Amino acid sequence: MKEDNFSVQVKKSDGILYVDFSGQLTINYIQKIKEAVSEQVDFSQDISVNVDNPDNLDITFLQLLQSLKTTAELNKKQLSISSTLPSELESLVSNAGFSDLLNSNPVNN
Repeated sequence: MKEDNFSVQVKKSDGILYVDFSGQLTINYIQKIKEAVSEQVDFSQDISVNVDNPDNLDITFLQLLQSLKTTAELNKKQLSISSTLPSELESLVSNAGFSDLLNSNPVNN
């Protein structure tokens, strides 16, 4: 699904739901991102989330990821999150206390 300046893409393969986020993952778009996730993600299977070199992200998006993780755990499903972030966003994630949430691979832009 492509709207505004963000992208949420969901694919199912081999019993795993793959969710890819990119673009502007910020408070300006968080309601639409949340709606896209609610429409496309169910917790009947394990989920693999990838945050792919976003233009920007903020704490509202990190809270959404934390919520996905908590909901998956309540449904007894596995949720893995990986990301590729520019170094300044890597610092933001770390300073906000969400380092353990994202298994990030910093990109030097």
